[in-house]
Amino acid sequence: MTTTKIRFFRNELGVVASEPSSPDYSALGSMLTSDVQSDATSCLDVLAWTEDVWHGADTQNSWQGNSWRVVIDERGMHLQDLYSDDWSEDYSFEDAHEVVMAYFGFLRPGREAASTALDTWENEWKRPHPCRAHLI
Repeated sequence: MTTTKIRFFRNELGVVASEPSSPDYSALGSMLTSDVQSDATSCLDVLAWTEDVWHGADTQNSWQGNSWRVVIDERGMHLQDLYSDDWSEDYSFEDAHEVVMAYFGFLRPGREAASTALDTWENEWKRPHPCRAHLI
């Protein structure tokens, strides 16, 4: 899946980075590149937690990463920078899902790489990934 909201790339040092098409998406890009980094399994965690709340399997999911506090509730995904009181952003389920799906595709391009990552996630969590049908 691709998105026009953020472009993901590797910088000159090979580190994942993002370039949002609008400042509205800078927090989401920062959270993914700083907290998820290059870990496809963690990206699948974010997708599953988002899907679980979005579609009613859970009422809320939250976690704290390296730089961000993330809360997913009935209104969508809410990000708060741990090092700046004034950098926060709210995203609809649709926007968060689209961008995180695109990030997973960036991290694991191609059907075989996505399938391998999904198998690893499902073995760890002992359940099917809620996004499996639209990830591969």
